Amino acid sequence: MFSKLLQLGLLASFVCAVFIPTYAKPSYKFLPRAAGNSAASIILQIAPTSNSCDNPPYPGECATNTEASQPLIDSFERYGITNTNEMAAVMGLIAFESGDFKANINHVPGKAGQGTRNMMYPQYVLEYAQSFPELSSQISKITAGSSSASLSDDQLNAVRALVLPDQYSFGSAAWFLTTQCASIRPQLQTGTQAGFEAYMGCIGTTVTDARLAYWTAGIAAFKPSSK
Repeated sequence: MFSKLLQLGLLASFVCAVFIPTYAKPSYKFLPRAAGNSAASIILQIAPTSNSCDNPPYPGECATNTEASQPLIDSFERYGITNTNEMAAVMGLIAFESGDFKANINHVPGKAGQGTRNMMYPQYVLEYAQSFPELSSQISKITAGSSSASLSDDQLNAVRALVLPDQYSFGSAAWFLTTQCASIRPQLQTGTQAGFEAYMGCIGTTVTDARLAYWTAGIAAFKPSSK
């Protein structure tokens, strides 16, 4: 019963944003209340093995559901995502791509520069890194103004390393949705499989049973419990 109350508390915290009038700027006052155990419980429903980093496959890359909570909340605030169906899709994508937050870079086949929790390709990793003013001087030193296509593997990996800390890595999927997939957001907000398929098409992949399972878990995690 207590766990259900925690779940409902988080749900209320997230959902209240949906009812903000479209003409009003979201205050995100609900976000601090979504942190901690209640947020972690929702995340655990989506990424069911994220409660432990014991014996991780990639040491130094694993994050638990508790550790992921605040960076994810911060990313929704930063990029203005207030619709719970979008949140569910973003969190499901991250959980799938990172193996429940066990990986932060691409290991199979090990593509240089590919990573963050949604496993973005190098060109997007660079663009994402460039969106943070505090990283600009480091990016300039690494790239000397070159595009990702002109960078060596070492340079691509160096750029990627800048956005591997949790505050950046867990925000990359929200950034990609709002900057690269804006046209499909109305579909994604409906919470339908068609909307999810449009989202997968935007990120350049197709719907598989495994991807669909994570999305379904995300949608279910944000629904009120009947118990």
